[in-house]
Amino acid sequence: MASLPSAGATLGFYIVLWGVIFIVPLLAMPLKQVITNQQIFIATAGLLQAALIIFALVVFVQRKGFDLSATLSLRRVRPILYLWAALGVVPVGMVSSLVLWPVIEAMPWLISKELELLVRLSRFSAPAIYLFYALSLSVGPALSEELAFRGLILQGLRSRLGAISAVALSALLFGVIHLDPLQGLGAFFTGLYLGYLTVRSGSIYPAIVAHGFNNLWATLESSLWQAANPQMSPRDVLLNTGYPLWVYVVAGIVLIVALYKFHQAACSSD
Repeated sequence: MASLPSAGATLGFYIVLWGVIFIVPLLAMPLKQVITNQQIFIATAGLLQAALIIFALVVFVQRKGFDLSATLSLRRVRPILYLWAALGVVPVGMVSSLVLWPVIEAMPWLISKELELLVRLSRFSAPAIYLFYALSLSVGPALSEELAFRGLILQGLRSRLGAISAVALSALLFGVIHLDPLQGLGAFFTGLYLGYLTVRSGSIYPAIVAHGFNNLWATLESSLWQAANPQMSPRDVLLNTGYPLWVYVVAGIVLIVALYKFHQAACSSD
């Protein structure tokens, strides 16, 4: 009985993930007839997908005989690591959007209609509905995607590759599965950061917290921009074009400090 996944098992699970991604829209279709509010529908479909990913993951790990805790890096760490992990993830998104800006200028088709729709859906609504929407888009993906990519997939790739290559490849696979070109590019950069957090701390939990905070921030940021400027286009929201240059400079500094402090705190925990 193997205690940890191999690279081959990792790729096998990645195929399973694609199956879940394509099945969810079919399962969610009947819900669309019942749930008329788009925010509630998107949130419910997202939670359904997260639940199916976690279910598939647990079944896969158990059937293969892998050690669940070791495979998913379920190791407790000091609370300060969660703070630095969360503080660093938003600057990663801002810096990556600055890097991607000339790419989008050259290839505007990278911004899909689906992504524009998601931005428009992030407008403030009734408090209870908006809270459900924002938390669902934050908690569901943070748990399911981190357990899958920085858990099983990263662990399996590390059995064959070095830590750096495993982090890079898991981030690439993470970006590809988002399907949307712009989302995928952003997810790749975020995946590199989340992979670093997991490898350096030896725990999946900082990455889960950072991922959840990142999604919550992105949703709130989109809502606030559109509330302040209803004429702002989804493209401008996605590329953070409303910020002056000095904000990006500060974001870069915050990222460097967060990485240093996280590394320092992780070292003292070893």
